[in-house]
Amino acid sequence: MKLKRLYVDIDGVVFDSRSFIDGHTLHISKEELEAVAGDKAFSTVELFVAAPGTRCRILNMGDIVQPTLKLEDEDATFPGVVGRMKTAGRGTSLMLRNVVISETAEVKIQLPSLVEMTELGAAHTDFAKYFHIVIDAFPAEGVPREDYLTALHKASKKLAKHVAAIAKDCAPDDTEEFTLEREGLDGLPRVAYLADVFCHAPFVEMTLYGESMAAAMPVIIHPNEILDGAVTNKDYDNSSNADPTYVWQNHPIILELYRRHGVDLNFAGVVLSNIHHTVEWKQRNATMAAAMIHNQLRADGCIITKEGGGHPQVDVGFATDVLEGEFGVRTTLILAEFLSPNNDARGQLLFKSKYADAIVSTGCFDMVDLPAADTAIGHIPTLMPTKDGTLAGPVTINNRSMQGCESQMGWTRFGSLKF
Repeated sequence: MKLKRLYVDIDGVVFDSRSFIDGHTLHISKEELEAVAGDKAFSTVELFVAAPGTRCRILNMGDIVQPTLKLEDEDATFPGVVGRMKTAGRGTSLMLRNVVISETAEVKIQLPSLVEMTELGAAHTDFAKYFHIVIDAFPAEGVPREDYLTALHKASKKLAKHVAAIAKDCAPDDTEEFTLEREGLDGLPRVAYLADVFCHAPFVEMTLYGESMAAAMPVIIHPNEILDGAVTNKDYDNSSNADPTYVWQNHPIILELYRRHGVDLNFAGVVLSNIHHTVEWKQRNATMAAAMIHNQLRADGCIITKEGGGHPQVDVGFATDVLEGEFGVRTTLILAEFLSPNNDARGQLLFKSKYADAIVSTGCFDMVDLPAADTAIGHIPTLMPTKDGTLAGPVTINNRSMQGCESQMGWTRFGSLKF
């Protein structure tokens, strides 16, 4: 399986009477894009542009998506969500860089997140460095919350496809190919990736080809499928503990394994496994995932990540014990630290395993003082009220509430050291 990605770089986004690209500036028709994002579940839809380096705050973040289009089969873009069902990860995809489609949810979110477009925001998350085309849609009267959020989830994917199509006639600024079929792999250690996903309830989940993995057993998936839109984020109520679709499209672990594929390792493949509520389910999925990694992917080593908060670490511990203790597959764990409010290392783990001797941190709990912004997109405040009671006022927030600051999958510049 081979995936080719064509990249068109964007260095400015402006509203105009029609949609086109001039140089590297994306001109968009507000009315046109609002119609594309529209749905009967919305009473109104309005689009905003948030530019990097401005004193703008995007509130109550939903999903963030990179504009993408399947060139050979446009109707199969984001298959199972807004596109027809077709295996992702093959053919050619056109993607825009430095611009994203973002959602602000106009309903209460249990663990909300925001993006601060200032230089301070950019010091904490790369999402502050991109142009955001923000969908601000209000639920229609009488529409259930689940119908509204489902429509919002689809709206960002429809808009991502539509915006990418504006660049169909542009010469790409860069190209990249992804395939596991390479020469020179003999003798290199086979390294697999186990991604524990968090599908606990509606809107605390990710989707695989548009369907939640809440009741699923582990599945082997080609890494190209993940990079090509087969996995989308639908975790609204646990937003600060989840990585948006953009991160799955640019999965840092998969991309790094591809960069080293055929150099100092042999990228064996990916297993997705859901994190369940009960110990029995956790043990079952961890055991099955470990067996797939050993028996089907024939891995010598495995990287493990998880989504969600505290108890998903138990799943990581179970998988580590089976992989190393039963099959002799060496493991490396990547974990965000946010279980201990004072960052005491003793409070960071919920499992004990003699095999968990290689752990990479993606950052820890911290508080960030945000000054007042000039504008706020969205109308639902963060968990912590601003000091002046306005949406754009100064506020002190948990760094986890800054989308992309403390990524569970390593899409971050932060880490931790134990002294």
